Amino acid sequence: MLQIVEYLKGFFTVIHSLVRRTITRIVAWRPFKGRIVYSSAFYKKERKREKKKKKKKKKIINNKIINNKESLKFNIRTNTHNHSLIIMKSLQLKATNSQIWLSLVYKLMLSICIIISLIVQFGQGIQLSAFTTKTPRITKYTTKSPASSSINHDATTSIYRFNATNGITCILISVDGLISIKYRNKLNEDVEADLYLPDNPILSGECEESNMEILTLEFKGFKLTMIFRKSSGGEGWYINQFKLDYSSSNSIFEHIDRPDIDVKLTSPSRTPMYFPTPVGKSYVCDKEQKVVMYAPDDSGDQSGHIAHLYLRDLHMQSFMFKESGKWGPSFHCSATGSYRDETAPLAVGTALAVAVLLIISGYGGWRYFKIKKVQYGSME
Repeated sequence: MLQIVEYLKGFFTVIHSLVRRTITRIVAWRPFKGRIVYSSAFYKKERKREKKKKKKKKKIINNKIINNKESLKFNIRTNTHNHSLIIMKSLQLKATNSQIWLSLVYKLMLSICIIISLIVQFGQGIQLSAFTTKTPRITKYTTKSPASSSINHDATTSIYRFNATNGITCILISVDGLISIKYRNKLNEDVEADLYLPDNPILSGECEESNMEILTLEFKGFKLTMIFRKSSGGEGWYINQFKLDYSSSNSIFEHIDRPDIDVKLTSPSRTPMYFPTPVGKSYVCDKEQKVVMYAPDDSGDQSGHIAHLYLRDLHMQSFMFKESGKWGPSFHCSATGSYRDETAPLAVGTALAVAVLLIISGYGGWRYFKIKKVQYGSME
């Protein structure tokens, strides 16, 4: 709990500092530094000065009779020039104010996008052990009490060692396994039957080929087969397929609706690689792994059974070449014991990148089409 509080403190401290820096930069930002920006007080003084000039000129015109039309045109041109100067300055003020507000909105939206991306990455990166707990499981094949067996890590783990014809171990597995089979009884209800992997099953298999090895466990009328293969380049190994064969008349199924059926379940073909590991290393994963097995459509199996193979505290290795028969270097499934799905971070990052690009493009287009270029050199 203290670790969670420390994580939250650090998280909110980072967010507070980011928001504070962003607001400070927005307030202190000068988007059009070096250009002439006139205030409303300047325009008031300018208008008063122009009014005084007009009054003086009217008095001069009234006091003196000017018959020269060229001089009259000159005065009108001068007034027109002064009036256009005021209009240009007012347009500049409006454009400058709108640019400042739009720039502030752009900066704010960009800051929000950055903060959201940081929050998402922070949430994806943190995986607290307090929130990843294992479901309770009854200890199998042990005479120890639940308290003492829970302390001993190997109390529920079985070891399966299969040797090749030359006596060298080729497949070595240590696992706490459970098979859960869903079937339908005579009351038309879907029920489950659980079966633990025993400590001493009948082991058989093949280790003759260089790119494929097979291990079969036979126990209580069930046959569980695992097919190991090497990758195309030969640098890694993995489990290509799981198979489970049994009879629906097995005593583990109570009041089953369809007895006397030879059931053959396999793992889906769309998941051809289970537990990929470099050759010479052993696969280690503390988190529970689940493999689903069902009857393929072309098998003609009418049982309707679905099996789930649960593997806990998994440690296994195939294509072993050492005569000692010991584990190779460990290859962990991940730092936290589970695979991390990168789909959500990738989607969020892509969406944020697109949003930032749209904001920048929209702002650039608005400036290009809407903001008129003002010649400031003609102003006095």
